[in-house]
Amino acid sequence: MASNKQKLAVSILNFLKVSMKEDAENDESLQVAVECIRDVFGVDENDPTLQVSTPLSQIFDKFIGENDTTTTTTTTTTTTTKISKEELLTQTYSEIPDELLDSFKQFITILEQKGAFANEDACETVIKATKQKFMESKAGEVKAIAEKLKNEGNTKLNEGKHQEALSCYNKAILYDNTNAIYFANRAATYSALQNFEKSIEDCVEAIKRNPNYGKAYTRMGSAYTSLGKFPEAMEAYNKALELEPNNETFKASLANAERLAAASKQTQAMPNIPGMPDLGGLDFGSLLNNPAIRGIANNLMSDPKMKEMMDNGDMASLLNNPDLLKMFGNLGKK
Repeated sequence: MASNKQKLAVSILNFLKVSMKEDAENDESLQVAVECIRDVFGVDENDPTLQVSTPLSQIFDKFIGENDTTTTTTTTTTTTTKISKEELLTQTYSEIPDELLDSFKQFITILEQKGAFANEDACETVIKATKQKFMESKAGEVKAIAEKLKNEGNTKLNEGKHQEALSCYNKAILYDNTNAIYFANRAATYSALQNFEKSIEDCVEAIKRNPNYGKAYTRMGSAYTSLGKFPEAMEAYNKALELEPNNETFKASLANAERLAAASKQTQAMPNIPGMPDLGGLDFGSLLNNPAIRGIANNLMSDPKMKEMMDNGDMASLLNNPDLLKMFGNLGKK
């Protein structure tokens, strides 16, 4: 079924073809615009299913007539900021890989020489169509550049240069937003920057592109764990394990989230005992969001003796554990 966007594109094509007959001097330039719009929207102006009953020029004239305030007693001035061709080109240049920018600028120069930008009102449409056509013609090179940027981002991330890594992944995604790995790697970078909400958003985007990408689920689980949202973390880890049931790292991550969830529940109503500070009113759920405290908790939860005491419900021994007393003793200091 034809979309309104396609019908609008055909209306523009019909308008341009009429203009070609009326303006022979710019015939070649208008033909370039026609070909660009055909390619971008995948339409044929001769397709009867894409025709509308009223020509675009008449629709425009009618709209202008109905909204013309110059003939009324009370007028309202509406200022529309028009983006210049130079501003549009500057924005478009920033979206082209550096390695291909000179080639794209040469393409733009040729179009300018042919008069493709003679009609200022059509500049934005022509520039967008030109960019899309150029990027499609260089698809292989663009993907290679995006992959190179991803690899650079991985190196920066491993070196702890998180902002530089983020910049690399941003560009990789700008040039190729179909690759799930780019989003998952940027998610890891956001987590390293303590921006866990953005990390989760990128994990969602990665999963949209590849629903079978287990690592995206684990990175989502890690971000949820850091936010103290343990049920969501366990759900994410379980989905990862559905995809890779034998992955020991995924299993360990799930077990860790389960232990932290259990610890959070058990400590929410923690009584005061000798040797511990008064912790009344302390929000342990929020406390575990602190990376330093969460690290201590992770170490405690990995201790086999601690795990055994928790599994057996031996709270008396658990609460008298020297390491636990030391941790809470430090929390009580101002």
